[in-house]
Amino acid sequence: MKPHLKVLLSIILLLTLTVSAHANIKTYRVKWGETLYSLLSDKFSPREIFDINKELKRLIPNFTLKKGTLVKESSTSITFMPNFLTDISINRIDDDFELDVIKHQVHKVNAIIEGDIESSLIAAINEAGENTELALMLAGIYEWEIDFFHALRKGDYFRILVEKKFAKNKFVGYGKILAADFMNQGRLIRALYYESDKMKGYFKPDGTSLKKGFLKAPLRYSRISSGYTSRRLHPVTKKHTPHYGVDYAAPRGTPVYATADGRVTARGYKKYNGNYLKIKHMNGYETMYLHLYKFRRSVKRGSYVRQGDLIGYVGSTGRSTGPHLDYRIKKNNRYLNPLRFKAPDKKLPNDEMENFASLTEWTKNKIDGSYANNGRFTLLK
Repeated sequence: MKPHLKVLLSIILLLTLTVSAHANIKTYRVKWGETLYSLLSDKFSPREIFDINKELKRLIPNFTLKKGTLVKESSTSITFMPNFLTDISINRIDDDFELDVIKHQVHKVNAIIEGDIESSLIAAINEAGENTELALMLAGIYEWEIDFFHALRKGDYFRILVEKKFAKNKFVGYGKILAADFMNQGRLIRALYYESDKMKGYFKPDGTSLKKGFLKAPLRYSRISSGYTSRRLHPVTKKHTPHYGVDYAAPRGTPVYATADGRVTARGYKKYNGNYLKIKHMNGYETMYLHLYKFRRSVKRGSYVRQGDLIGYVGSTGRSTGPHLDYRIKKNNRYLNPLRFKAPDKKLPNDEMENFASLTEWTKNKIDGSYANNGRFTLLK
């Protein structure tokens, strides 16, 4: 037989064996009511299954076989994949068994992600090939500086230095955003991640914290249907009356968050306000959340809540024409316009500045250097 024919036959044989091997592997997911015993009973004795379970508990103390767990099975082995990073392989070897738990390593890669705003932050992040999770992370950093509901403009852009996590050669999620630039209506805001023994968070290059005393808004990704005014045509009564809050139109059930630390002073129902909450904050501030669908169960009158805590869900209770949140702020019993309200800045203490400059130098240089390709660079203070 000619040499090239031998090579060709060898390749065909190898492919046939590979296809045959794969054909003998069944892939399925654990169904409701299935147990380790029921899945292993055709390959292992009751005593062996007892020993397998004991060894599993030793290697993975919190292991529980759950509905939906991916399983791959051949004639001599069965592999459970409780999550993407863990493989539990049980193999029959003559009259014994071998159990291996493989925990796949997660590798972090620093990546620059950039995009232009055409309609929304989520759309821009998706257009850049990234997951919505990254948009939520970025919005969380800038939520004290940028009102993502109505302040974004076409032509705004972002640039992010972020850790991307990979395992088994696949993307599995994001780590920290190490640095970010966001251009919003001609204002470039830089965020640098800093962590020390005393504090951690995102700061501007001069040490000013991006986290302020109050969030810009109590919910994410909505639209303003009615603003703060001393004379508004009420959609129900058709009379001109003051409207001392901002109405955020959003689907029923949209989460509502406390905009600042404080204690809940009222939780209840009123004819006009519907389900409502009042929270008292430091220095004479008070916030109100009206027309809620329902409250978070743990939030009671007298509860202390932290900034960003979930407190309830958007609804249309009380005098309302559709699902929305009426959000109000008071200072010493005087209403303030939430859209014009500016919380005071917080800064790093002087004894932290040297360490801050040292630890953020690499991330600043990395994000600055990334502008070289498109000429967008603007010197930041």
